[in-house]
Amino acid sequence: MCLFATNPARGQSSFALRNYSATQVNAPVFDSQGARLEGSNYAAELWGSTSPNSLTPVLTYLTKQRVIVPFLNDPGFGAGYFSDPEGRAFGDQLTVLGVPPGTGLAWLEVRAWDTRLGTTYEDVVARGIGGFGESPLFSAHGSNPVDLLGVPAPLIGLESFSLRAVVPEPSTVALLLLGLPFLLFHRCSKRK
Repeated sequence: MCLFATNPARGQSSFALRNYSATQVNAPVFDSQGARLEGSNYAAELWGSTSPNSLTPVLTYLTKQRVIVPFLNDPGFGAGYFSDPEGRAFGDQLTVLGVPPGTGLAWLEVRAWDTRLGTTYEDVVARGIGGFGESPLFSAHGSNPVDLLGVPAPLIGLESFSLRAVVPEPSTVALLLLGLPFLLFHRCSKRK
């Protein structure tokens, strides 16, 4: 137990993946039309690092897993908000390694996307049609992931943001119909 309790000296800060706390954070997320995101068709994930230029998905401290959470499905208060239920084992919180708890600053960004376009943020970005967004970059102090009280720090500094508009991919039939006049013109011009 002593070894486990002294491990935080190496520097890791934990954070709560939620965009609302009664007095410290209130940053709803919107679609491209300004409506608040809600339900499992949308997801959020925390990205962070010791440097603003090297953000990666923030992993859990013990199991080194990504945590992707859906948006709440409550048309009243819950619209626009997400919250990680944190049903993990003691000490297995979202942690930015290399940032001393309480004194160091972690660079953070929340990324959100439409899960109908892909299971991860990277999948949706790779499609190149929109449906994803990220918060402005911010820095925050984290808490100790193996502290006996184990309360992860709120995302103080997180601001609201919107997803990019989805530009639908053209269908094969639409491309064919669009190209058909050019093919006919080209064919007619060769006959002359």
